[in-house]
Amino acid sequence: MSKAPLFIRLYLDEDFHPGIAAAIRQHGHDCLSAVEAGALGAPDEVQLAFAAAQGRCIVSFNVADFAELATEWANSGRPHAGIVVTQQVSLRRFGDLLQRLLNLLDTTTADEIANTFRYLGP
Repeated sequence: MSKAPLFIRLYLDEDFHPGIAAAIRQHGHDCLSAVEAGALGAPDEVQLAFAAAQGRCIVSFNVADFAELATEWANSGRPHAGIVVTQQVSLRRFGDLLQRLLNLLDTTTADEIANTFRYLGP
């Protein structure tokens, strides 16, 4: 039996408006932002290591850098709770981004996302 939680716990990197984390929590999900964690300005590798240590799936707009990190971590056998990237949107499209993240949280388990790299399209 897996010791991993059933539900995905998210960690939003610093490019996300902190209001998105709050909105996700209002829908009953566990979500922490880099702003809330006091991790502004930390390199992507440090952000991923923090998320992994917390058992959180990291979400970023930085597709290229996190694709590279996902490959590096996979090649070295370093586990993580998932890496999700998505297209950056303006604040006026906040609802669209929130819906994509909630859909992920409602249709995917923590076991299914662990050690994977996933792109959330519009």
